[in-house]
Amino acid sequence: MSKVIIFDMDGTLIDSAKAICETINYIRKGLNMPILANDDIIEIINNPNKNYMIEFYGVERISNNMMKIFEEEYQKNYFLHATIYNEALNLIEYCQDMNYKMAVASNAPNSSLKQILTNAKILDKFDMIVGASDTIPCKPAPDMLNLIIDRLGSQATFIGDSYKDALAAKNANIPYINVIWGRDDKIQDAINCKTAKEVIEKIL
Repeated sequence: MSKVIIFDMDGTLIDSAKAICETINYIRKGLNMPILANDDIIEIINNPNKNYMIEFYGVERISNNMMKIFEEEYQKNYFLHATIYNEALNLIEYCQDMNYKMAVASNAPNSSLKQILTNAKILDKFDMIVGASDTIPCKPAPDMLNLIIDRLGSQATFIGDSYKDALAAKNANIPYINVIWGRDDKIQDAINCKTAKEVIEKIL
């Protein structure tokens, strides 16, 4: 059975911090809310104990119209600011050479993922992509990972960059590798890797 390597997107495959922060502050400005510092935004996004909708917009759920505006701005900012990590490219190339199946599990809106990965010129590398939607809850819930495992195989490892990712892997009962080539945020008791070579050595 082929190994399945599941990647988080933001902070793992793509350096998207500026794109995300620009988009969130754009929405906040439209709601007459003060601008947040980029570091504060990234901390909130990756903290499983915080509800980022409430933290960013003061509501449990934004309207469909606001979601449409968010996604349009989100894709625009990704095109302007987001770049792929070289270490991620090296890791993808290795997984291809080994004929591993690859997937993406991201808390980004499911409707935006294909365009983002197309812009990054890596969409065709993945056998499956899953993002957040009305029917698929965000990580640390294991639903995204379980959907991928059910379709691609149970011999899976999840590669991410946050405590939410680590919890999602734990909830799905699969190994987790935390990459620190982006945010350099080590997780206690997790495998933390700075380079693709280190990840390759740890893939189970």
